[in-house]
Amino acid sequence: MRSVLRTPGVPRLFGAFCVAALPTGALGLLIVLHTQALTGSYGLGGLTAGAYALALGVSGPLLARVVDRRGQTLVLRAGAAVTAGAIAALAALPDGAPFALVLIAAALAGVAQPPVSACMRALWPDLVPDPDGRHAAYSLETVVLELVYICGPGVIVAGIGSWSIRAALAACAALVLCGNLAFAADRASRAWRPHRERPGGSAGALAAPGVRLIVVVFALAGLAVGAVDVAVPAILTPLGQRDLTGVMLALWGAGSVAAGTLNSRARAATRPARRLALLMAGWGAIHGAVGLGRSPVAVGLLLLAAGATIAPTFVCANGMLDRLAPTGTLTEAFTWLSTGLSVGIAAGSALAGALVDAASPALALAVCGAAGLVGALLVAAGATGPLAASPPLSSRCA
Repeated sequence: MRSVLRTPGVPRLFGAFCVAALPTGALGLLIVLHTQALTGSYGLGGLTAGAYALALGVSGPLLARVVDRRGQTLVLRAGAAVTAGAIAALAALPDGAPFALVLIAAALAGVAQPPVSACMRALWPDLVPDPDGRHAAYSLETVVLELVYICGPGVIVAGIGSWSIRAALAACAALVLCGNLAFAADRASRAWRPHRERPGGSAGALAAPGVRLIVVVFALAGLAVGAVDVAVPAILTPLGQRDLTGVMLALWGAGSVAAGTLNSRARAATRPARRLALLMAGWGAIHGAVGLGRSPVAVGLLLLAAGATIAPTFVCANGMLDRLAPTGTLTEAFTWLSTGLSVGIAAGSALAGALVDAASPALALAVCGAAGLVGALLVAAGATGPLAASPPLSSRCA
């Protein structure tokens, strides 16, 4: 990863990306806390955070499609301004403000949020043409995003938020605005041009069978992630250790960060579909086994191992999308992967909640983890079919 950061032009661009991405891990929790303070209801807080997440998931591929057609600059600049304005407006709402205004501001922030992560991924093939170097670059980005989700709540929510939730939201608005504008101002981003050739029709990146398969597979993998958020506190509660939930989830993230760092030193896969199938099998099996923990120590160790499957899986899938996405649709393809995972997480949370109430956290994790094994079988079956396609790099400029 150090060699990637020594590539000319990369440190400044990647630094801007990190600033723009930092609020991502904190905004959901801040929206819940701020809405509860305004309305007195955690239920409305959850509804508002859900509206933000849903808007973000729906708009991501649409904004990325505009990037693939018009370039990065306009989407990043306009999206940053609208998102920062919506977050600032949410922070400025007075106590007792109509809930509709809270909901609209949160949804607007999600709809307009620029797909800066997908933009960063779309630039890697041009910045680091070597396959092994690009593998390290995807690993670096994945590790940073994991750190964002671990550190974002700690730095912004626990730090600034402990003094003022409104100030924490204002800080998020400033980071989104400054980070995206700095990214858009970088020469590499400004110089990126859409490819002249694009697939016909409205399917975009989903026109490729391989992209559709990976989206489905990540939706199945997301079931286990959603189950962890519900099942882990349910496991710890009868042990009298529910307060350790945050520690457990931090270990989960730490496992991903450690594995992503080690994975960056490996060579790019010569048979990426086979590697993805093995990683997905590990993802499903180990997440499903978390419910077998009978003590906080056992649960923590299992979560550490489960987390170790996450970053390498993302890195492998991102590298495959370089070759699978139709020409001129790579940015959009990256966002569909995230959307598929988000859909799976939402379904996994709902399914796990029902299974925890009806049976046990162990069953919830086993069932949702089994979905990851199904995903592994789908990848293995597609290795010689849709996942074997190798068109030219989709991100190449015209």
